[in-house]
Amino acid sequence: MATKSNRTCLARLPEGELQELSAKDFDTIDGLRKKAEHVVWLDIVSPTADDMKLLREEFAVHPLALEDLEKRRQRPKLDTYAEQQIIVTYEVLEPSEPDRHFELGELHLFAGPGYLVSVRWQASPAIKEVERRFRDRPDAVARTPGTLVYAVLDAALDGFFPLLDRLSEKIEDLEGVILAGGRTSDTLRIILGLKRKLLELRRNVSPQRDVANALLRRDLPLVDDTSAPYFQDLYDHTIRVLDQLDLQRDLLASALEANLSVTSNNLNAVMKRLTAFTVVLMVPTLIAGIYGMNFHFMPELSWPLGYPLVVAVMLVTMAGAALFFRARDWF
Repeated sequence: MATKSNRTCLARLPEGELQELSAKDFDTIDGLRKKAEHVVWLDIVSPTADDMKLLREEFAVHPLALEDLEKRRQRPKLDTYAEQQIIVTYEVLEPSEPDRHFELGELHLFAGPGYLVSVRWQASPAIKEVERRFRDRPDAVARTPGTLVYAVLDAALDGFFPLLDRLSEKIEDLEGVILAGGRTSDTLRIILGLKRKLLELRRNVSPQRDVANALLRRDLPLVDDTSAPYFQDLYDHTIRVLDQLDLQRDLLASALEANLSVTSNNLNAVMKRLTAFTVVLMVPTLIAGIYGMNFHFMPELSWPLGYPLVVAVMLVTMAGAALFFRARDWF
């Protein structure tokens, strides 16, 4: 087969040694993975037509699973075809744009007797970490295909915890801004944006709980007595992520209610001030309206001190009303 720079193939030998297969050795994968205590791991980035052919010929991947690779954006799931298990999962990636909190990377895992194939379309922190551990200690990471699958799934899930910590700090900052009476329009936009992000995360993590639960049943040859405790740990981590997501969604809901309450209180304060100003201006307006009537026989019209007295009354009443509302914190 032609050399492909987007493929990496590692094999653990029975003695715990590591062997890295070159492109010219890919034809031997089928025989190598059938040997006792051999574990082969093939990682493919952005699969091409040649990669699809390799999956069909060397790993007998089911056509429906290959169709999922072509369509992508699959829901996290676990499918079983004969002796092969197909797992779709997601991991957290660094955002490509500054205004995005995170991005999710899709991973397809094909596991069977003596092998694991991982397919992805982006640089994967989880795959990079597991590959490093595989090269350092192949006998510890890949004792069986099940432990290797656990290592990849666990590394992908662990990437959610730093993200949740960052989101938690963001929510705490929002609560401080809300209690300080900050700009409510920007705060509302940020809260709704975070709610959408948390909903997206939960929509992806919740099915992964079902995947971990299905692996715990031990109905699959992938899960043996050696790897079963690891999948219990994976299930516990998944529950922790979901609990944190639910907690943060509740905190955001509380922050949204607090933001609405602060907005309502600010509106009430504005209405109180406007009412106070209206009353203060209403008294001189009433006096001016009375003396603005076109009657000839008004006693004060011919009084030399009438005008300054009326102005003085206006000022005194305005000052009195202002002091009254000031004492009641309406200003």
